[in-house]
Amino acid sequence: MEFVIGFILLYSSYLLGNSAFNAGLPVKRWALLGLAVGPVAYPLLNSHKQLAYRKAMGKQGILIRL
Repeated sequence: MEFVIGFILLYSSYLLGNSAFNAGLPVKRWALLGLAVGPVAYPLLNSHKQLAYRKAMGKQGILIRL
């Protein structure tokens, strides 16, 4: 049981670090947060990613998805 929990924490740490890298956010911070709380940190990453995008684009920024 402990092995499964440890594997989930390590895997979520890797995925959060990779997602943070792709979004231009600090990788170490998100990887450590993923290691500490696991997949619970993913919604927090998404909200920080959206806030960073809005801060970079300003109030008039438009997102076009294809």
